[in-house]
Amino acid sequence: MQVIIKEAKKVAEKKLRVCAYCRVSTDADEQENSLENQIGHYEDAITSNPEYEFAGVYHDFAISGFKEQRPGFIRMMEDARAGKMDLILTKSVSRFARNTAVLLKATRELKGMGIGVFFELQNINTLSGEGELMLSILAAFAQAESESGSVGAKMVYHRKYEAGIPVQYLERSFGYRRDENGRFVPEPSEAKWVKKIFRMAADGYTPAAIKRYMNENNVKTVDGALWCDSTVFRILENEIYKGDYIMHKHYVNEDRKLVVNRGQEDAWYIENDHEPIVSRKLWQEASDRLNEKREYLAEGSFIADFTQENYPYVGHLFCGKCGYPLYHRIYSSGNRLSWDCSGVKRYGSGFCGGVNVPDGTVRERGIMENTYIMEKAGEKGRREYTFLKEASWKRRHRKKVFRHDVPELTLENYPYYKSIYCGKCGGRLVRYIDKGSKVLWICSKQKRKGSRYCEGMRVPDEEIRKMELLDEKNYITERKMKNGKKCYGHSCEEPKRDTQGENSNQENQGCSVLPCVNGQ
Repeated sequence: MQVIIKEAKKVAEKKLRVCAYCRVSTDADEQENSLENQIGHYEDAITSNPEYEFAGVYHDFAISGFKEQRPGFIRMMEDARAGKMDLILTKSVSRFARNTAVLLKATRELKGMGIGVFFELQNINTLSGEGELMLSILAAFAQAESESGSVGAKMVYHRKYEAGIPVQYLERSFGYRRDENGRFVPEPSEAKWVKKIFRMAADGYTPAAIKRYMNENNVKTVDGALWCDSTVFRILENEIYKGDYIMHKHYVNEDRKLVVNRGQEDAWYIENDHEPIVSRKLWQEASDRLNEKREYLAEGSFIADFTQENYPYVGHLFCGKCGYPLYHRIYSSGNRLSWDCSGVKRYGSGFCGGVNVPDGTVRERGIMENTYIMEKAGEKGRREYTFLKEASWKRRHRKKVFRHDVPELTLENYPYYKSIYCGKCGGRLVRYIDKGSKVLWICSKQKRKGSRYCEGMRVPDEEIRKMELLDEKNYITERKMKNGKKCYGHSCEEPKRDTQGENSNQENQGCSVLPCVNGQ
C-alpha cells in the first residue's frame, strides 16, 4: 500500500472588524486638533494590526457626553445592529458617554450582539467577566466628575456676580466694541444709529417702521444682515444701552440646556457698568412707548378654545388683499392673538403682502358675516384697518389664484421638509416654487437676513429626494464642479460660521455623505 503525503490546508483565520469612537465636547480650536489626532491614532492603530479589519472611525464634535442623541454615536449603533463590526475601540469611559444610564444601555446592547467595547485608559473589555461591574463604577465616577465640574464653574460665576464683577458678552452687541484695555466703549459709526432707534421709538414709531428705516438707509446688523422686528425689539429692551448690565440672564437647566432666566434663579443688576449710548430718560421713554404698543396689541384679546361660541367670527374673516381666509395665531408666550392671512402662509409673501389683525380689533367690531379686512401702515408705522362687506369687496376685487401643479406642503408629500438645513449657515431650508412649477429648497436665513449672512443655496427638490436622509437634522451641502454643474450631499454635522458671517470649512468627518449628483 502506498502512503500519499499531502500538506494540510490551513483555514484562514477570520479578522476582527474593528472600528473606533471619538468625541470632544467643545468647538475650541485645540479641541478640533485633538479630535483630528484621535482619528489619526485609531486609523493607524487598526490598519497596522494584521488581526484587524478596519471598519471606520465614528466621531462627534462639540457634543456633550451626557447626550444620547449624538449623530456619530447613533450612526455607530445603527451600523452595529447591521452587523458591520466586532469590536469598538475608544479612549476612555468618559469619551464614550458621561451618563451612566446611556453607557450601560449601549454597552449591554452591544454585548448582546457579541460586540465588545475596549476602553484603552481603563483597560476594560465589556465582553470580559468583570467588565460591566467596572464600567458601572467608572461611569458613575465620570458622571459625578462632570457634574461637580459644572457646579464648580457655576460657583465661580456666582462669586463674580456677588462681587459686582461683570461677566460680559457684549462683543456682538450693535453699538459697542472693545478698546485696547478690553473695556466696552461705544462704536461711533453704530452708536449714532442706536440713538436714532431709541429716539424714533420714544416718538411713537413702531419696531416695524424703525426696521424699514434702517434697511432703507442700508444699515446692517452686527451679522451683516437686514433688520427685522425682533432685532429692533432686542435693542430697545436691552439695558446695556443706558450703561447698565444684567448678569445671569440665561442659565443651564437640569436637562443641560441654556434657557432664559425668568426668575427661576437669582440675577444681578449692575448700574453704570460702562459708558451709555443713550440717556436713562430716553431709554425709559422708548420702553414706555414699546409697552403701550404691547398693551394695544393685547387689548381685548380673548384666548380660549376655538369654538363658534367663543369666536363667533370664525370662518367669517378674509384677507382684503388676496381673498384667502384669516387664521388665528397665538404668540408672545400665549398672551396675544391675531388673525393672519392664510394665503401668505400657504404660498409666501410673494403671493400676498398679507394682513395681521389683533383679536381685540376684530372682537370690538362684532363681526357676524363675511368680512374682508384691508391693512395699511398709518402714521409712525401704526396699522390702520378697513372692513369691507363681502359684496362690496367682490365688486372691487377678485380672489387671487396661485396657479401651479405643485403638491401642498405636507409631511406626506415632502416627508423631509422639517429635517433639512443649510450646510453653510445651519438655517432651515424652505420650499420655493420657481415659475409656478419647479420646486427648490432655499436657505431661510439667507432669505431673511441677506447674502452677507449666508450666500445661500437653491437645491432642486429632485436632488433632495435622491438622498438617504437621517430622521433628524440633515445639513445639505453644495459645491460647484469644474464643468460648472453643482453636486449635492448631506451631513449630520452642524456647520460653523465665523464672526464675519463667512462659512467655515464644512468637512464631513465621521458622517455619511452621498456621492455627488449633477444638479442644475
